[in-house]
Amino acid sequence: MRKLSCLLFPMILIGCSYFSPDYQKPELNTPNHWSSTTANIEPISESLPYLAWWQKFKDPELNRVIESGLKNNVSIEAAKANLEAAQGQLLSVKLNWIPFFSVFGGYVNGSSQNSFTPIGNLGVVNNTGAFFAILPTYAINVFTNYTLQKQAKYNVDAAKNAELSVRLAVIGQVTGAYFANLAQIRLVEQFTELHNDLGELTEISQAMDRRGLANQLSVDELKSKQQLVAGQLALAKKNLTATQNALRYLLNQTPGEVKSVNKFAAINPNQVIPGNLPVSVLAGRPDVMKAEDQLKAANEGISVASSALLPSVNLNYFYAAGSGTQGFSQPVPNVNVANSNQQSYYAAYANWTISPSVFGQINTNTAVFKAALANYKMVVNSALHEVDNALASNNGYNQKMTSDMGALHSLQDSLAAKQAMYQRGLTPYVLVLGAKIEQDILAIDLTQTKLQQLISLVSLYQSLGGGYQTARTISQ
Repeated sequence: MRKLSCLLFPMILIGCSYFSPDYQKPELNTPNHWSSTTANIEPISESLPYLAWWQKFKDPELNRVIESGLKNNVSIEAAKANLEAAQGQLLSVKLNWIPFFSVFGGYVNGSSQNSFTPIGNLGVVNNTGAFFAILPTYAINVFTNYTLQKQAKYNVDAAKNAELSVRLAVIGQVTGAYFANLAQIRLVEQFTELHNDLGELTEISQAMDRRGLANQLSVDELKSKQQLVAGQLALAKKNLTATQNALRYLLNQTPGEVKSVNKFAAINPNQVIPGNLPVSVLAGRPDVMKAEDQLKAANEGISVASSALLPSVNLNYFYAAGSGTQGFSQPVPNVNVANSNQQSYYAAYANWTISPSVFGQINTNTAVFKAALANYKMVVNSALHEVDNALASNNGYNQKMTSDMGALHSLQDSLAAKQAMYQRGLTPYVLVLGAKIEQDILAIDLTQTKLQQLISLVSLYQSLGGGYQTARTISQ
């Protein structure tokens, strides 16, 4: 046994080193900075995965819905189940190192023809009694199990990062749905106000038309605008139902109304953006880490297939014991007596069997590795584009928001001036109401711009890979 161990141990070391080459991370052309820039970018000392960026809005209600989503979202439950499955596969491979036992037991009542030297022919031997046997068996390809265990470990790491990716996505989805719900509530209010103002202006124009102070054409135009606004109001109400259902779906709740105490106007969309370099962003994004774990597992898959070319080890030990009586049809002195017996033996050998299909499996796993390598490059490139596009989008909406706010302030000043003139009798009320309607229209556009600005901010933090580690701590 010692001789066999001394022979197999060097073979194991040589085989493992040969069939499990060190993983070499692919070299990628990563830029040193982002092409899109914004004035809000600043470096941060905190690691992005631990940055709870949604707390910067200082909205307790937003914090609560994110915590609820992380605890109840079905996609996260599915990701956790996939992780448990991967951990179970790793445990199965680890347990392959343990030999298994076969235990036999029963009762015998039979006979056999026996002849023993020097006694001679004993005739029929009658056997009656109980017996048991133990057969520990250890048959394993050490090289295959070693590489399978490494591959299973990489699959567990990939499943962990897949779960983190889902958490990151849920944070962004819940936050976006929360902002969209508040925005739709505000839009319903604004479209209702615009519809009412147009209705009031239409009534005044109809009264003036009856007095010959206006023409029918202007009245019809106002009615047409009012009808268009009524249609937009209906769509805003429909969108409100959709955003409420979307938020409740993410929280694993049935469709229904979402009651909110916060107001859309109270949300500050001007947040400082973490100015981390591309390399640090890629190192912290869970989807990139998942793709690399899958690449490592695929690389190990080649070793798993190749290890089938190496021998397996078989170690067996048999022990059996029985008791009972033996009766002989031709008895001799002192033979017809009760007795017990036991026996044991062991065997140790290497089995080297090579199937031609192994070479096909090696080619297959090599192709799987190439596919995983292409997927890794694609994920990295996609991540870089996502961040750069998100920076550009957020910067664009920030500028548009600034311009819209400037235009709104100008209209508010104009409306205030016309209201003052109306109070002094220097201008008719219809001009004041017309200025109010223009302000209503611009306010609606401003709400829509602000929502897009907030969504772009959420997408930016999500593309940067912010907050998913803090989120895991919250949900546990």
